[in-house]
Amino acid sequence: MQQLLTGLNDAQREAVVHNDGPLLLLAGAGSGKTKTLTHRIAYLVSEQGVPSHSILAVTFTNKAAKEMRERLAHLLGENPNNRSFMPWMGTFHSICVRLLRQEGEHIGIPRSFVILDDGDRQSFIKQAMKQLGISEKSYPPRSIGSAIS
Repeated sequence: MQQLLTGLNDAQREAVVHNDGPLLLLAGAGSGKTKTLTHRIAYLVSEQGVPSHSILAVTFTNKAAKEMRERLAHLLGENPNNRSFMPWMGTFHSICVRLLRQEGEHIGIPRSFVILDDGDRQSFIKQAMKQLGISEKSYPPRSIGSAIS
């Protein structure tokens, strides 16, 4: 456990070993939030026996999620490319996609679903309009997309 507390200040150590209910961590930019969170997750998994799949860690950017995965892997002595030991960790969008890929079939969403960006969506709309003989001048594809959205 000492490795998990090395390099942490008093407040960070307190957050890492907190065992008395939920914990809200509020701190400014550059204050060590990512470090504290990764050490806390490692503590919960390695010292408290919490199954990693029961932990949810949401970040705002893919870069932050990758950094957290790499730090957590290092703390737990795991390979960062092997995500089998990882908690549910990532951006809101990536976590939701993962959840839908695993469980979406229960609500009629196939595992092979595709997420379209704006360009893809416009291409599909134009293709459908052409097949239906609908003029792009009469009904601009962007307007159709907005109506669908």
